[in-house]
Formats: sequence, structure tokens, C-alpha cells
Amino acid sequence: MAEIIGEVVGRVCLEAIGAVITQAVGQLISEKRRKKKAISSAIKLNQQLPADRSRAVLISSSNMNFGNDCERLVNIAFQTSQSFPTIIRTYSDCQQYLRTELAKQYPNETFCVIIGKNQHLGIAVEDGQYFAEIQHARYSILIFTTKQNSQSKFDTHDANSQVPFKWD
Repeated sequence: MAEIIGEVVGRVCLEAIGAVITQAVGQLISEKRRKKKAISSAIKLNQQLPADRSRAVLISSSNMNFGNDCERLVNIAFQTSQSFPTIIRTYSDCQQYLRTELAKQYPNETFCVIIGKNQHLGIAVEDGQYFAEIQHARYSILIFTTKQNSQSKFDTHDANSQVPFKWD
């Protein structure tokens, strides 16, 4: 009789331990599935981000410091345009931002900024005091100074100033 009771108690204990182990393994598996699903969702989200998050690159400039300043400002403007399109939506918004920021560092200069799609911009300036040519995956940017009479007013009526950036 004692043997039977011992056997029953032993089986009950084994069943209880088996149930606890099964439950623990089930929780680990479901936790791994949740993590895998979260990682998969994050990967899908990253894949849905625009591919144009590439950086603009300095192609040529009158001097390296000016070129690096322009490259940095163009990257800031383009990243802002992609992340917050209501802040920098059009070519004109970007040109204004670049002129304003460059005027802080070069207060005695007036800058011309030309933005165009890569295949459509075919201008090169290499004889000004300051110039920079910057290339992005979709756009080319040309920034340069011109000598002008201090009495003349700088005209910013660009034909493409209201063209919005297209990132997708």
C-alpha cells in the first residue's frame, strides 16, 4: 500500500513538474515570437523609409572650408525637407535657408543658389571667390557669389522657385 501511495505521489509530482516546464517553454517560445515579430516590423518600417535619405556630396568648391559648410547646410536642408516637408517644401524655401545660414558665416557676400534635378542642371562656376557644387541622389546644387554694384538690388525671382521637392 505504501508503495502504491509513493508511486501515485511520484507521478503527481512528475506531472506537476512537467506542466510547469511545458508552461515555461511555451512562454519562452511566445516571447521569442513577439520579439521576432517586433524585429520584423522594425525592418519593414526601415524598408519603407525613402531611399533618398542619402547624403549630398561636395563635388567641387573654391576652398574646402566653404565647400564643407555648404555640404553640411545642404544635408540639413534636405533632411529637414524629407522629415518635415512643411518647413522646407520648395526650392525657394531651401534657397532661402541656405542664403540665410551662409550670410551668418559670410556677412559681406551675396550668394546665388541654383537647385535642379541631376539630369537638368548643366552649369559650372569656377571663377568666383566662393563657389560650391554639391551632388545629391536626385538634385544638384550650385552655390556661388557674384560681384555686384552695392546700389543694385539682388533679384531672387527664380523660374523654379515654387517647385516642391519630390523624395518618393
